[in-house]
Amino acid sequence: MKKLAIATALAVTSTFTINSLAAPAPTDPKKQTPQGLYVDSKEAYEMMQKDPKVILVDVRTPEEWQFVGYTDKAQIMIPTVQFKYGELDPKKPRYKSVNNPNFVSELEEKAAALGADENSTYILMCRSGSSRAQPGAKMLDQYGYKNVYIMTDGFEGGKLKEGEHKGYRFKSGWKYNNLPWTYNLTASNAYFVK
Repeated sequence: MKKLAIATALAVTSTFTINSLAAPAPTDPKKQTPQGLYVDSKEAYEMMQKDPKVILVDVRTPEEWQFVGYTDKAQIMIPTVQFKYGELDPKKPRYKSVNNPNFVSELEEKAAALGADENSTYILMCRSGSSRAQPGAKMLDQYGYKNVYIMTDGFEGGKLKEGEHKGYRFKSGWKYNNLPWTYNLTASNAYFVK
């Protein structure tokens, strides 16, 4: 009975600590994940500082890492989507994107090299919070990954809706919050197409 009380107290404490950090779920159901776990960039950085086993996964494209910047705090860098440069998206003025069919297998390979598995804690970061991190969380959920958080403000954050800088990504985000980032890719963290 005493062991059960202690275990219950620890579970409540752990849940409270995680939930006290958690950002609210996105209001748009299309941006929600099966795991239902969300943090903003500041909370993600705090989680990583408190627990070095938390793995930040940057799911943006290699072009973004090179031209927009990235954080070397991301232990895994694998794009969830790939762009087809011979075709435009019929709904948006950009190249057509398709899911990276190797996302899960590449993540598992890199996670194993870090001593991690499907029970480890992951934070997925895309550009602005969900359009690519959310599909990654869905793919991982199908393979039993339940501790997958989405960084709700992403690397660049959201666009301002009014004012002098309307349309610019000056609303929160890893980079805006002045968390560690750089333009300098290294062979140890760059993504290479196999």
